Amino acid sequence: MMNYISTILIICLSLQITYSTHTLNLVQDEQALCLDGSRGSFYFDRGSGSGAKSWIIYFQGGGWIGGSTLEATKNSALSRSKTDIGSSKNKAQSVNIGGIFSRDSKVNPVLYNWNSIYINYCDGTGYAKDPIVVSGTNIYFRGNSITRSIINQFLDELKQADKVIVSGCSAGGLASFTWVQTIRDLLPPSVTVLNVPDSGVFQDLSTYDGSITYKNTYHTNFMQLSNKEISPPNTQCVQSNPNEQWKCLFAQYLIEYIDTPIFFVQSPYDSWCIPNILKLSCANDGTLQNCNQSQVNFIESHAISMEVMMKSRFSTHFNTGGFGPACLQHCFLEGSNYYGTKFQVPTGSGNTIAKTLSAWVLDQSVSSNYLDNVSWPDNVGCNNLSIEM
Repeated sequence: MMNYISTILIICLSLQITYSTHTLNLVQDEQALCLDGSRGSFYFDRGSGSGAKSWIIYFQGGGWIGGSTLEATKNSALSRSKTDIGSSKNKAQSVNIGGIFSRDSKVNPVLYNWNSIYINYCDGTGYAKDPIVVSGTNIYFRGNSITRSIINQFLDELKQADKVIVSGCSAGGLASFTWVQTIRDLLPPSVTVLNVPDSGVFQDLSTYDGSITYKNTYHTNFMQLSNKEISPPNTQCVQSNPNEQWKCLFAQYLIEYIDTPIFFVQSPYDSWCIPNILKLSCANDGTLQNCNQSQVNFIESHAISMEVMMKSRFSTHFNTGGFGPACLQHCFLEGSNYYGTKFQVPTGSGNTIAKTLSAWVLDQSVSSNYLDNVSWPDNVGCNNLSIEM
């Protein structure tokens, strides 16, 4: 029995060292508010040794608020304000985060000792000076202020950095696209700034039945509530699209105006996009085996469109990297999928996200195109099919 307990203890200790303990901080700007009016916040963990002058700025994911009507969008904001991604009131004082934040050099050999800022998502992705009132409750859109307050708090240190990675998952991945050029422009040329968006590409496509586009579903009504008083952060994109500033919130248009090197972490079969953008429920089990041929063809066309966008960036920017397994998944970087062996490109090659991203962070001139050249289900390591099937 004692040997059994000792074994469990050893396993627990070995797992513990793969995490980074981040402590909670409120932003300094008292007007930088979450949807519910509480102060914006972030988690922070100080780097050490060779990583003391390198930084990860990471945006938490959580999805945009939205709705098919303006009233539905307002109610979405009200509901969100009562959750942990709309408020900082109930945030834990510290959190353990793995994946890209792991302090274990065995699984995270390049980034394990970097400084990391984990920006808590609580604003619904918008900005408005004055709150709106929904069912008698004030709702605030101050995301721009939250991000700028955090950047300003660390700006002196960031200006002295060796490298800065701007990253995030899902809506946070999109935020990394949105903010990376602004951060690049604030820092001297001596600082290497890299963009590592995780599952942040949400294409402006029609649903399977052709009834509506993603932009109209989520963004049109939301833009009426917020972002009227301030433009998206990428000024070059805004100047090039003065009458279509919504394009500066879509990676497929925005990357044209990003000069920093990008490493895409993006499944072309994004498991959030299939039900929420394409409006197909046949893939909810993480496979396409319950989809009919017409549905499979439509999903494949979406995957091809995603791949074309990323490959276009590879062809015009030699310092681009990417990891895109032909499997259904959304978000990779915060957990064991980052360094585990389930996701490899090609399948069985040993090329994990941690391995390929680490090599690219060290040298953007090396070939880092790890986009699968097969379709689902041919990457057998992550196709979610049992061996019998």
